[in-house]
Amino acid sequence: MRVLRLATALTALCASADACLAQTTAAPFYQGKQLSLIINLSAGGPTDTEGRLVARHLGRHIPGNPTIVPRNMTGAGGIVAANWLGQVAPPDGLNLGFFSGVASASVMGVPSLKTDIANYSFAGSGWGVSVAFIRKNAGSGVNAPEDLMRQKDFWIGGLAIDSDKDLRMRLQLDLLGIPYKYVTGYPGAADVRLAIQRGEVQMTAESLPSYRASVEPNLIATGDAIALWLDIANEASAPRPKKAEGIKATTFYDYFLRVKGKPPEGLLWEAFDITNTVARGYERIMVMPPGVPSQALADVKTGIAALASDPDFLKDAMATMRFAPDYETGAEFEATYKRMVRPDPRLIAFFKDYIEEGQKQSKRK
Repeated sequence: MRVLRLATALTALCASADACLAQTTAAPFYQGKQLSLIINLSAGGPTDTEGRLVARHLGRHIPGNPTIVPRNMTGAGGIVAANWLGQVAPPDGLNLGFFSGVASASVMGVPSLKTDIANYSFAGSGWGVSVAFIRKNAGSGVNAPEDLMRQKDFWIGGLAIDSDKDLRMRLQLDLLGIPYKYVTGYPGAADVRLAIQRGEVQMTAESLPSYRASVEPNLIATGDAIALWLDIANEASAPRPKKAEGIKATTFYDYFLRVKGKPPEGLLWEAFDITNTVARGYERIMVMPPGVPSQALADVKTGIAALASDPDFLKDAMATMRFAPDYETGAEFEATYKRMVRPDPRLIAFFKDYIEEGQKQSKRK
């Protein structure tokens, strides 16, 4: 009886004391578990390169140290994975999306995007830079960015008619008034890059990881191609990003000013500027299905935030991509994300017509 009374008293004491509660809590949510990192584009491209870099280091910063397994889920320019995460994936905390192009697809009201990405459980985001480049033997020859203005017989290569990559390139060339031919349907950025190397297409754009790791050494340094311009968020007012040092190109906004003598304007520019700002400001989003356990989401955010001060991650990033990405997990970035990805009905109508034009114009891979 004395033992029973003592046990009862200790139980009551623990129930009212935070210290005892802390000592008797369950194991960390992710202890002994496996977390799938869902990469929405194909192997070998910039999203895949960066996603696998994150997968190599993230697990040791999440309480419980889960095993992180990267998994490519491709299709429709990244939309297949986006729909799966929002509509099919269980909210068990065991799937983390590492996505590109999804935020801008939502802004544009891309019909194939069937899920409201504002409802994702937001874990983090990273801003980035994209670089448009072209083979020097395109058309009659492009040895300097300004030479592009004289060309008309060259091909641009893309992923899908309604993908962020394709729409941005088409908008830019249409703003400049440059005629072009268009082939789309490549599985991923690495496939487009191979098509560039084969001369099958002459122009495309890549985000910084694969531009630094593959395009610069294999196309720019060899003299086969040149950079045309940079795409960054808020081009009309933002300073040149430090991570773009060494790339001999201005922003598209400054390129337009130089070759046209006036700033871009009109609906084409508005459509490009908004979608590009979302695409570059949220170039990578790390998200989980709606309704995941709050502890799982908090632990993943803890891990993502810790990457910025992990010397092994930073060293690996410099070796892999020649720059170190930075990710934001704060509430203000989440609030901005949820606000910016809501589609504008006026732009949705514009892009519906613009995508239909692209369907008539394009050659499918």
